[in-house]
Amino acid sequence: MQQPDPKEFMILNKIVVFSTIIIFIVLTAIYLFFISGKTGQYNDYEDYIFGTYVRIKIASKVNPSTISKAIFSEMKRIESKYDAYSSNSVLYKINHSQDWIEVDDETLALVDLALKIANQTEGAFDPAIGRLVDLWGFSKFTERSATEQFSVPTSEKIAEAASLSGHKNIAIDYIKKMVKTNGAWLDFGGMLKGYALKRAYQIAKEYDKNCHGFIEAGGQIMILGPKYNKANWIIGVRDPRGQPGENIKLVYMKSGSIATSGDYERFFIVDGVRYHHIIDPKTGYPARGAISATVISEDPVIADAFSTAAFVLGRENWLLTRTLFPKYGAEVFLVYQEKTPEGLKTKTLQTDNFVIWENPDK
Repeated sequence: MQQPDPKEFMILNKIVVFSTIIIFIVLTAIYLFFISGKTGQYNDYEDYIFGTYVRIKIASKVNPSTISKAIFSEMKRIESKYDAYSSNSVLYKINHSQDWIEVDDETLALVDLALKIANQTEGAFDPAIGRLVDLWGFSKFTERSATEQFSVPTSEKIAEAASLSGHKNIAIDYIKKMVKTNGAWLDFGGMLKGYALKRAYQIAKEYDKNCHGFIEAGGQIMILGPKYNKANWIIGVRDPRGQPGENIKLVYMKSGSIATSGDYERFFIVDGVRYHHIIDPKTGYPARGAISATVISEDPVIADAFSTAAFVLGRENWLLTRTLFPKYGAEVFLVYQEKTPEGLKTKTLQTDNFVIWENPDK
């Protein structure tokens, strides 16, 4: 029998080895692309919730559409349950009762958390100013023109609504799981998106702990994981007096949440004066000490609520913001305007550790 040529045998062996390597590479690529979701092949989903567009950008080994549908469903549940101005909501029932109202565990926890944040921020964030929000017309904000829909309330009406507002009016019976507002109206508008993003993150990680991407709701973003599972997401902080798309700062994030409260989204102008939706609980009028406040925190609820509080405190109370807020995991970037001989000039302040997120190599 003829023996195989050694050279032919070596060539055949190399072909087999090479083919095996190629097949392995192809199969690995297929796995990464279709199964692992780690190649940066993101899927985008969008819905309208909380009066704004909610966007999900996600890569996952689990069907991203399934995860997104679960997140949107949960967000809509939260929106419906805690819309203080809808007669079907839990908060409406609590606000329009003179008696103690029994609540479920979720509501009790949210009321408790809201009151704790109110105390931590010395009342700059106040979940019980719903009467003032409603009086100013921001409980039912639409895109109609300012002259059609909005007017400045009289000082008497503002004083009346303010006298019936404030977190110190809210009482909780932890044993019986009951809440009483004593005339005040609870409004979770300053923290509800943060809570919804926290639940969205939990849902995404329950489906796939290795999923990555981000969820954006209005002025707040929750990171699901680094870009391509290793790189920073580059996020622009909007210039509050610039054109849409113009940024005053860039930050680099792989985790956590960033929220911005500004006077440029929900507002109306009367006689040249801008009246926006961020009410100062102490005055009953829109806060005037800032034009935007951005907070970065690992906790999206803290980012949401503390950005409102930082805006209300403004430049005049910056020392309080700078020393107090980082203790609760909130780093702040504040934008305000100052009068100069040349006109209004935009200026900024930031807490000491905010610089961490300005470094793309961190």
